[in-house]
Amino acid sequence: MARVRAAVLLLSVACARSGRDYVVHRAKGAIEIDGVLAESAWDRADKAGPFVRSLDGKPASAATEARLLWDDDCLYVAFLAEDTNVSGAFFKDDEKLYTSNVVEIFLDPSGDGSHYDEIEVAPTNALFDASFAGGARQGMDLSWSSRAKHAVRVDGTLNDPRDVDRGWTVELAIPFASLTGMPKPRPQRGDRWKFNLYRLRQGPGQPGEGQAYSPPMRGDFHALDRFATMRFED
Repeated sequence: MARVRAAVLLLSVACARSGRDYVVHRAKGAIEIDGVLAESAWDRADKAGPFVRSLDGKPASAATEARLLWDDDCLYVAFLAEDTNVSGAFFKDDEKLYTSNVVEIFLDPSGDGSHYDEIEVAPTNALFDASFAGGARQGMDLSWSSRAKHAVRVDGTLNDPRDVDRGWTVELAIPFASLTGMPKPRPQRGDRWKFNLYRLRQGPGQPGEGQAYSPPMRGDFHALDRFATMRFED
C-alpha cells in the first residue's frame, strides 16, 4: 500500500509540473490591431482558457481566455477578460502595471529559460515590457522594447463604478524580430516555444486575484517550470 501511495504521489507531482499545450494556427488574412476581434482570421484561433487561479488552479472569479495566431512577421495575441467594473490605474507605458489590473504574456522561444520576455497591457492600453536573461527573474532589462502594436476595447466604461461593465479585450501584434532568445529569425511549422498567459485583478473593487493559463501553483508568475508549450501549425 505504501508503494502504491508513493506511486500516486509521484504521478500527481509529475502532472502538477506539466504545463498545458496550445496549437498556434497561422493567420489567414490581415489583422487590424484595434481591440475588436472582427477579422475572420480569429475564427481559426483555438481558445486558451478559461484561466484558473494562479495559486491553486481552482476556478477564477471572472472568466478570462486568450487566443493566438501567427504569420511570417508577428505573433498575434488576444485576451478577453470579463469584468463588471473595468478599472486601470496607469496611463503611461512602462509604469508598474503589474500592481493594478493587467493581462500578461511571457514568451520563451528557446524553451530553456535562458532568455524570455514579458509583455503586459492594462485596460488603459498602457504597455509594460521587459526581457530576462540567465534564468527566472535574472538579468532584467527594462530598456528592451517589444515594439508590439496593441489596442484595448472596454465593453462598458473605464474607471466608473456607477454602471455595470461586461469586460475588456486586448489585441497585440508582437514582431518576432523584437523577441530575445530566438533560435531562428521566425518560427516554422512544428516549432515549439514555452509561454504562459496571466491576468491580475487588483485595485478598487477587485478581488486581488491572479489568474493563469498554466497555473504556477505559487505566488510567482516567473515560474518557468510551469510554462505551457505552444506549437506553431498552419
